[in-house]
Amino acid sequence: MDYVMHEGQVELAAGEVAAAIAAQFSDFAGLPVEHVESAGTVVAPFRVGEHVVARLPLVPTDSDVARESVRSEQEHAIILTDILDIAVPQPIGVGEPFEGYAGVWSLWTWLPGRSLDRLTVSRDVRLATDLATVIGSIQSLPSVGLPWNGVGRGGSPLADTTWVRESIDRSAHLIDRVRATAVWERALSARPHIDPPLRIHGDPMPGNFLMNDGVLTGMVDVGTPAVGDPAADLQPAWVLFEEPARSTFITAMGLDVAAQERGRGWAFEMAIGGLHYYEHTNPVFFSQALQTLERLLTE
Repeated sequence: MDYVMHEGQVELAAGEVAAAIAAQFSDFAGLPVEHVESAGTVVAPFRVGEHVVARLPLVPTDSDVARESVRSEQEHAIILTDILDIAVPQPIGVGEPFEGYAGVWSLWTWLPGRSLDRLTVSRDVRLATDLATVIGSIQSLPSVGLPWNGVGRGGSPLADTTWVRESIDRSAHLIDRVRATAVWERALSARPHIDPPLRIHGDPMPGNFLMNDGVLTGMVDVGTPAVGDPAADLQPAWVLFEEPARSTFITAMGLDVAAQERGRGWAFEMAIGGLHYYEHTNPVFFSQALQTLERLLTE
């Protein structure tokens, strides 16, 4: 694995993963296994042969909640496959704990392409339009009767937290603390999302999408179904894009001005928390967070 970022994180060698696959998934025994370089903060991906990827949570957990999360993500992948015009990885199986790794994990189909966090696409207007279309399709899924789930960005209303305030203070050597506080308080002053919650992506980070030959072609991290504030899905406007692509993305998302203000807040919350947390452990995520904040503080 590239970085040790979390308490309880387990580092695995490709050989250990290969042994677990051989023991639990005989159809794939003997296939080459290699760790895939990633700036992800939750899962370690290992490519298995040409067409399979093993996804092992960095912090292994074997609980009813963890198993339900895997099951839910797999069902979600099937739903997204039916509505999206880009490729969605398909579930293959669920792995059990093995020696040195005390958690459940999963096998998925491998999708070709390069993740957006490895490309220079900040002014790509076509990408901005295509990404908004993908996220909009997810937001169009039924959410009637589903409550705010309280999980992830957007899963609960944007709110002031000790974590954000402390993160601003802990990042004072990297950013202007006064301007950062002003950006955060501006977002908090926006009209809250008062309509019923919508289905949302919840984590539209650059590393979760793939391009081939300059075209958006796939998603990497399906995630579990999320319900909440659609403004959270505006994060790519500042995490990924510069003008004119930023305005193209925001317009294509079709949300009102208040949602745009909250979207800035969701992007800020992600970036300010990740800036100090990953400063010395995940250089790609750190650089992404710093760039996001620079965009927000100078807009």
